[in-house]
Amino acid sequence: MSTLIEKYLVLKNRYRNFDTKYAIKRMQAFRLAIHELGEKGYRVGLELLGSINFGIVEPSSDADCILLHFCELHKNEPTCPDNCPNFVFEKEELSKSVNRKLDGENLKIDFLDNINLAYIDTSIRNHDILGNEAMYRLLFYRNIARPVNRPLFVPYCDLLEENEDFVKEIIPWATEALSGYLKTNQHRLSFNKYNERILSQGMLLPQELADELRKYLEGDEEENNEEINKANDDKDNESKL
Repeated sequence: MSTLIEKYLVLKNRYRNFDTKYAIKRMQAFRLAIHELGEKGYRVGLELLGSINFGIVEPSSDADCILLHFCELHKNEPTCPDNCPNFVFEKEELSKSVNRKLDGENLKIDFLDNINLAYIDTSIRNHDILGNEAMYRLLFYRNIARPVNRPLFVPYCDLLEENEDFVKEIIPWATEALSGYLKTNQHRLSFNKYNERILSQGMLLPQELADELRKYLEGDEEENNEEINKANDDKDNESKL
Protein backbone atom coordinates (compact mmCIF):
# COMPACT_ATOMS: atom_id res chain seq x y z
CA MET A 1 0.00 0.00 0.00
CA SER A 2 2.83 2.40 0.86
CA THR A 3 6.45 2.29 1.97
CA LEU A 4 5.51 3.26 5.53
CA ILE A 5 2.90 0.53 5.86
CA GLU A 6 5.26 -1.99 4.27
CA LYS A 7 7.83 -1.19 6.97
CA TYR A 8 5.16 -1.65 9.63
CA LEU A 9 4.18 -5.03 8.17
CA VAL A 10 7.78 -6.25 8.07
CA LEU A 11 8.28 -5.33 11.71
CA LYS A 12 4.96 -6.83 12.80
CA ASN A 13 5.69 -10.12 11.07
CA ARG A 14 9.14 -10.33 12.68
CA TYR A 15 7.65 -9.88 16.15
CA ARG A 16 5.02 -12.55 15.47
CA ASN A 17 7.85 -15.09 15.45
CA PHE A 18 7.96 -14.52 19.21
CA ASP A 19 4.26 -15.26 19.91
CA THR A 20 3.97 -15.87 23.65
CA LYS A 21 1.85 -18.66 25.09
CA TYR A 22 -0.61 -15.99 26.22
CA ALA A 23 -0.92 -14.65 22.68
CA ILE A 24 -1.64 -18.14 21.31
CA LYS A 25 -4.14 -18.86 24.07
CA ARG A 26 -6.00 -15.59 23.55
CA MET A 27 -6.14 -15.97 19.77
CA GLN A 28 -7.73 -19.38 20.26
CA ALA A 29 -10.21 -17.93 22.76
CA PHE A 30 -11.24 -15.21 20.30
CA ARG A 31 -11.65 -17.75 17.48
CA LEU A 32 -13.88 -19.98 19.59
CA ALA A 33 -15.94 -17.03 20.82
CA ILE A 34 -16.50 -15.83 17.25
CA HIS A 35 -17.49 -19.36 16.22
CA GLU A 36 -20.06 -19.55 19.03
CA LEU A 37 -21.57 -16.23 17.99
CA GLY A 38 -21.80 -17.52 14.44
CA GLU A 39 -23.76 -20.54 15.64
CA LYS A 40 -26.24 -18.10 17.20
CA GLY A 41 -26.67 -16.35 13.84
CA TYR A 42 -24.29 -13.42 14.34
CA ARG A 43 -21.79 -13.00 11.54
CA VAL A 44 -18.83 -11.38 13.26
CA GLY A 45 -15.11 -10.96 12.71
CA LEU A 46 -12.34 -9.02 14.43
CA GLU A 47 -9.17 -7.15 13.68
CA LEU A 48 -6.91 -7.13 16.75
CA LEU A 49 -4.49 -4.32 17.56
CA GLY A 50 -2.05 -3.71 20.38
CA SER A 51 0.18 -6.35 21.94
CA ILE A 52 -1.78 -9.34 20.63
CA ASN A 53 -1.26 -8.01 17.10
CA PHE A 54 2.50 -8.37 17.61
CA GLY A 55 2.24 -11.58 19.62
CA ILE A 56 4.08 -10.23 22.68
CA VAL A 57 1.33 -10.74 25.25
CA GLU A 58 1.56 -10.96 29.03
CA PRO A 59 -1.25 -11.78 31.53
CA SER A 60 -1.74 -8.05 32.25
CA SER A 61 -2.07 -7.09 28.56
CA ASP A 62 -5.37 -5.65 27.33
CA ALA A 63 -6.94 -6.40 23.94
CA ASP A 64 -7.89 -3.69 21.43
CA CYS A 65 -10.45 -4.79 18.85
CA ILE A 66 -12.13 -3.61 15.68
CA LEU A 67 -15.50 -5.34 15.32
CA LEU A 68 -16.62 -6.29 11.80
CA HIS A 69 -20.21 -7.50 11.59
CA PHE A 70 -23.39 -7.65 9.54
CA CYS A 71 -26.14 -5.48 11.02
CA GLU A 72 -29.37 -5.16 9.05
CA LEU A 73 -30.72 -2.63 11.57
CA HIS A 74 -28.15 -0.13 10.29
CA LYS A 75 -27.49 -1.55 6.84
CA ASN A 76 -27.34 1.93 5.33
CA GLU A 77 -24.72 3.11 7.82
CA PRO A 78 -21.00 2.26 7.73
CA THR A 79 -20.76 2.17 11.52
CA CYS A 80 -23.34 1.09 14.07
CA PRO A 81 -24.06 3.54 16.91
CA ASP A 82 -22.94 2.59 20.41
CA ASN A 83 -26.54 1.80 21.43
CA CYS A 84 -27.17 -0.58 18.52
CA PRO A 85 -28.63 -3.73 20.13
CA ASN A 86 -26.64 -6.02 17.81
CA PHE A 87 -23.39 -4.21 18.55
CA VAL A 88 -24.05 -4.17 22.30
CA PHE A 89 -24.96 -7.87 22.38
CA GLU A 90 -21.97 -8.93 20.30
CA LYS A 91 -19.51 -6.98 22.44
CA GLU A 92 -20.93 -8.37 25.67
CA GLU A 93 -21.06 -11.95 24.40
CA LEU A 94 -17.51 -11.78 23.04
CA SER A 95 -16.12 -10.39 26.27
CA LYS A 96 -17.90 -13.00 28.42
CA SER A 97 -17.07 -15.90 26.11
CA VAL A 98 -13.39 -15.01 25.74
CA ASN A 99 -12.91 -14.61 29.48
CA ARG A 100 -14.65 -17.92 30.19
CA LYS A 101 -12.19 -19.62 27.87
CA LEU A 102 -9.26 -17.89 29.56
CA ASP A 103 -10.20 -19.40 32.93
CA GLY A 104 -10.96 -16.12 34.63
CA GLU A 105 -7.96 -14.07 33.49
CA ASN A 106 -10.34 -11.09 33.38
CA LEU A 107 -9.03 -9.80 30.07
CA LYS A 108 -10.01 -6.19 29.42
CA ILE A 109 -11.32 -5.90 25.85
CA ASP A 110 -11.72 -2.48 24.25
CA PHE A 111 -13.72 -2.11 21.03
CA LEU A 112 -12.12 0.85 19.30
CA ASP A 113 -14.26 0.86 16.15
CA ASN A 114 -16.85 -1.15 14.26
CA ILE A 115 -17.61 -1.57 10.56
CA ASN A 116 -20.96 -2.74 9.26
CA LEU A 117 -20.24 -5.29 6.54
CA ALA A 118 -23.85 -5.08 5.34
CA TYR A 119 -23.08 -1.51 4.29
CA ILE A 120 -19.74 -2.57 2.80
CA ASP A 121 -21.40 -5.32 0.76
CA THR A 122 -24.08 -3.02 -0.66
CA SER A 123 -21.62 -0.22 -1.39
CA ILE A 124 -19.28 -2.52 -3.32
CA ARG A 125 -22.17 -3.97 -5.31
CA ASN A 126 -23.26 -0.42 -6.16
CA HIS A 127 -19.68 0.59 -7.05
CA ASP A 128 -19.74 3.17 -4.25
CA ILE A 129 -16.08 2.74 -3.41
CA LEU A 130 -14.10 5.85 -4.28
CA GLY A 131 -14.16 8.53 -1.59
CA ASN A 132 -15.83 6.13 0.85
CA GLU A 133 -14.06 6.34 4.22
CA ALA A 134 -15.60 3.08 5.46
CA MET A 135 -13.68 1.32 2.67
CA TYR A 136 -10.51 3.13 3.73
CA ARG A 137 -10.91 1.93 7.30
CA LEU A 138 -11.68 -1.65 6.30
CA LEU A 139 -8.56 -2.01 4.14
CA PHE A 140 -6.40 -0.05 6.58
CA TYR A 141 -7.28 -2.34 9.49
CA ARG A 142 -6.72 -5.41 7.28
CA ASN A 143 -3.20 -4.23 6.53
CA ILE A 144 -2.10 -3.31 10.05
CA ALA A 145 -4.02 -5.65 12.39
CA ARG A 146 -4.44 -9.36 13.21
CA PRO A 147 -7.65 -10.97 11.89
CA VAL A 148 -10.11 -13.37 13.47
CA ASN A 149 -12.56 -15.04 11.05
CA ARG A 150 -10.81 -13.75 7.92
CA PRO A 151 -13.19 -15.44 5.43
CA LEU A 152 -16.00 -13.13 6.57
CA PHE A 153 -14.40 -9.91 5.36
CA VAL A 154 -11.21 -10.61 3.39
CA PRO A 155 -13.11 -11.08 0.07
CA TYR A 156 -14.19 -7.42 0.33
CA CYS A 157 -10.60 -6.35 0.98
CA ASP A 158 -9.42 -8.35 -2.03
CA LEU A 159 -11.95 -6.56 -4.25
CA LEU A 160 -10.76 -3.18 -2.99
CA GLU A 161 -7.10 -4.04 -3.57
CA GLU A 162 -7.94 -5.06 -7.15
CA ASN A 163 -9.28 -1.57 -7.82
CA GLU A 164 -6.27 0.49 -8.93
CA ASP A 165 -8.09 3.81 -8.58
CA PHE A 166 -9.06 2.98 -5.01
CA VAL A 167 -5.52 1.90 -4.07
CA LYS A 168 -4.13 5.18 -5.40
CA GLU A 169 -6.78 7.07 -3.48
CA ILE A 170 -6.23 5.38 -0.12
CA ILE A 171 -2.43 5.79 -0.04
CA PRO A 172 -2.31 9.38 1.32
CA TRP A 173 -5.11 8.66 3.80
CA ALA A 174 -3.53 5.46 5.11
CA THR A 175 -0.01 6.91 5.20
CA GLU A 176 -1.14 9.93 7.18
CA ALA A 177 -3.21 7.79 9.56
CA LEU A 178 -0.33 5.42 10.29
CA SER A 179 2.19 8.25 10.49
CA GLY A 180 0.10 9.94 13.17
CA TYR A 181 -0.12 6.70 15.13
CA LEU A 182 3.64 6.19 14.99
CA LYS A 183 4.25 9.56 16.60
CA THR A 184 2.40 8.64 19.77
CA ASN A 185 4.46 7.88 22.87
CA GLN A 186 2.22 4.87 23.55
CA HIS A 187 3.27 3.27 20.28
CA ARG A 188 6.99 3.77 20.96
CA LEU A 189 6.72 2.58 24.54
CA SER A 190 4.91 -0.54 23.34
CA PHE A 191 7.94 -1.66 21.34
CA ASN A 192 10.19 -1.15 24.35
CA LYS A 193 7.84 -3.38 26.35
CA TYR A 194 7.81 -6.02 23.59
CA ASN A 195 11.61 -6.15 23.58
CA GLU A 196 11.76 -6.38 27.39
CA ARG A 197 9.32 -9.30 27.31
CA ILE A 198 11.36 -11.14 24.69
CA LEU A 199 14.55 -10.68 26.74
CA SER A 200 12.81 -11.63 30.01
CA GLN A 201 11.98 -15.01 28.48
CA GLY A 202 15.69 -15.66 28.01
CA MET A 203 15.59 -15.17 24.25
CA LEU A 204 18.08 -13.00 22.41
CA LEU A 205 16.71 -10.15 20.36
CA PRO A 206 18.07 -10.77 16.85
CA GLN A 207 20.25 -7.94 15.59
CA GLU A 208 18.21 -7.89 12.41
CA LEU A 209 15.05 -7.18 14.40
CA ALA A 210 16.80 -4.56 16.53
CA ASP A 211 18.01 -2.80 13.37
CA GLU A 212 14.55 -2.94 11.77
CA LEU A 213 13.02 -1.48 14.92
CA ARG A 214 15.56 1.34 15.11
CA LYS A 215 14.99 2.32 11.48
CA TYR A 216 11.24 2.08 11.94
CA LEU A 217 11.04 4.22 15.07
CA GLU A 218 13.56 6.80 13.92
CA GLY A 219 11.74 6.97 10.60
CA ASP A 220 12.74 9.44 7.95
CA GLU A 221 10.15 12.16 8.59
CA GLU A 222 11.06 13.93 5.39
CA GLU A 223 10.57 10.72 3.42
CA ASN A 224 7.17 10.10 4.97
CA ASN A 225 6.06 13.65 4.24
CA GLU A 226 7.25 13.31 0.67
CA GLU A 227 5.17 10.15 0.28
CA ILE A 228 2.05 11.91 1.50
CA ASN A 229 2.68 15.03 -0.63
CA LYS A 230 3.44 12.99 -3.74
CA ALA A 231 0.29 10.91 -3.34
CA ASN A 232 -1.80 14.05 -2.84
CA ASP A 233 -0.20 15.73 -5.88
CA ASP A 234 -0.96 12.67 -8.01
CA LYS A 235 -4.55 12.74 -6.85
CA ASP A 236 -4.86 16.47 -7.61
CA ASN A 237 -3.40 16.00 -11.07
CA GLU A 238 -5.81 13.18 -11.84
CA SER A 239 -8.77 15.31 -10.76
CA LYS A 240 -7.74 18.00 -13.24
CA LEU A 241 -7.80 15.60 -16.20
